[in-house]
Amino acid sequence: MAWITDSLRGAIDLASRLNPFSRAGGVETAIAGHFTHQLAIAAYMSSGMLRKVIAIPAADRTQKWRDWQADKDDITKIEAEEKRLGLRAKTKEAEVLRGTGGGAFILVTAGDHDSPLTPESVGPNGLVAVNVVSRWEITPKDFEKDLASPNYRQPRYFEVNGGEKTAQPIHPSRVICFRGDPIPSATSFDEIETFWGDCRLLQVFTAVQNSDHTQAWFVELVKKAKLLRIGIPDLLDMLSSEEGKRNLNERIALIASGESTLNATVYRSGTGQDDPGEKIDDYQINFSGIPAFMDAVDQRLAAVSGIPFTKLMGRSPAGMNATGESDMSNWWDTVGDGQENETRPCLEQLDPFLLRSAGVSKPDDIWWLWAPLRKPTEKEEAETFKLLMEAIGALIDGGMVPREALAQAVQNLIEERGYMPGLADALKKIPEAERYGLSPEDDGGDDDPSAIQARGGDPDLAGGGGSGSGAARRAVTDAVSWLSDATPRPLYVQRKLLNAADLIAWAKENGFATTLPASDMHVTVLYSRSPVDPMKMGRDWREDEKGQIIVRPGGPRVIEKLGENAVVLRFACHDLDWRHKDMIEAGGSHDWPEYMPHVTLSYEAPDGLDIDMLKPFNGALRFGPEIFEPLDLDWKRKVKEQ
Repeated sequence: MAWITDSLRGAIDLASRLNPFSRAGGVETAIAGHFTHQLAIAAYMSSGMLRKVIAIPAADRTQKWRDWQADKDDITKIEAEEKRLGLRAKTKEAEVLRGTGGGAFILVTAGDHDSPLTPESVGPNGLVAVNVVSRWEITPKDFEKDLASPNYRQPRYFEVNGGEKTAQPIHPSRVICFRGDPIPSATSFDEIETFWGDCRLLQVFTAVQNSDHTQAWFVELVKKAKLLRIGIPDLLDMLSSEEGKRNLNERIALIASGESTLNATVYRSGTGQDDPGEKIDDYQINFSGIPAFMDAVDQRLAAVSGIPFTKLMGRSPAGMNATGESDMSNWWDTVGDGQENETRPCLEQLDPFLLRSAGVSKPDDIWWLWAPLRKPTEKEEAETFKLLMEAIGALIDGGMVPREALAQAVQNLIEERGYMPGLADALKKIPEAERYGLSPEDDGGDDDPSAIQARGGDPDLAGGGGSGSGAARRAVTDAVSWLSDATPRPLYVQRKLLNAADLIAWAKENGFATTLPASDMHVTVLYSRSPVDPMKMGRDWREDEKGQIIVRPGGPRVIEKLGENAVVLRFACHDLDWRHKDMIEAGGSHDWPEYMPHVTLSYEAPDGLDIDMLKPFNGALRFGPEIFEPLDLDWKRKVKEQ
């Protein structure tokens, strides 16, 4: 085998190895289970394919690194300490060593290395270095054999080979080992081999070997793609004398020179009467089917290594409508599994020392997540953000979470996902009451619905409905308290437009400079000045299992002005008509001759815009669950457009 040179052959003691496997042709043998350092490194360095199979998982596990969950100052300190120690690159190096047989981190601090190391003993910059060693540079010693011990089969100390110097003892608390998969028990491996575990290099060795040999054989075949064949009569007679040999060599050299080719084969063309005389012909090799055969060998390698064929070979997916997304999705799942089950335990063993060396204030309260392995496209990020905001809108509409708590959670979510860089710093400059959507009225103003008596205009045109804008709504706890008894009072019922972004986009495309915020777009179901018992309204049996009502695309629609300057989208919806009628029959009142379902777009129609000529928004309208609120006659003061 080309990987193992003559200088390495003497280092391989066949008698000490188990389960031999050989290359095709049987020239070289490498023994499974007990690779020497020289053999493993020779194999890794000599085969580009083997290096890829080992290095790709290590690179992908550390490609995006870690997202620390802490305050900004602590994150800055931690990332600076990781950079000082070169931790990310060293983790990748250790993962490569895991694939070739095993490796370890050595935690270097002041003091003796054979003494125990505790996190509390590490101060700021207390980690002098985190060094990486291979399993052949460090030897576990004196294994624990007590089955009742939590450290069963773990070494009591390590020895670091210092070259020509005496081996250096090191305490296990200073060693973080990157080991392979556990070797099944009841095997004949010794304690050290069992400790380091299975070797990924051995798992893929045969498949890589086959791939490399196939490639080498094909290259040799290409050299013979065009073969010159020279037929000479009485060839054997010519070879029987020195003069005949000389004449033959001169003749062949002349023919080969004239043909300008390097490949030539001489054969005896015939004898006697049937002898056609000297003959020259070309023989070409048929390569049909060879590429498919090579792909089959490489696909076997991809299957054994667990790396997608397209990634391992650097090729685009083949076949009709093939995208490779499924393969890559499975691969990222595999990488994530390796991160969690192999890399994370090693890093978490290091982190207590790292955090204290970084000088963070509360190391026990800090944690981290793996950064996403796959970065979504801008379109995917926009769609995710849209769906997320719609889900948050549903939470607001459902009144299941108090407004202040939800505002804090949403702000944290937006900051953590990076949707709005600089949001945290900007929020710090805003008073807390404004930061979480609290108006002076919310903080203590008298908004008892029973005290609201003044007439406030057309309720159906309110940008925020009976409750005003989203930022000025009453806390959900107040609403729950308001509905906790059946005392009749003025009532407002609305449904939020869940896909308001679609309607806003249509309005902007048709000349509207501003519109109501998406959170304020709604359809009014009931505006009752007459006191009414909300419990008598019951539930709307026409809504779906999520409490929503969907107006299908199309149907009668119109853009028109209502009141003084409101521009609305009117539409037909029998479900809303019947629900409004049910509420009126249950004791509610209505100030207008008829109920007209509509969504208010804006109170500032652009100058020169011919409303009558606008083609109405024709898409679906998705309305959320019903929201019961005390009637707010002062809604118009709270309307703001954007």
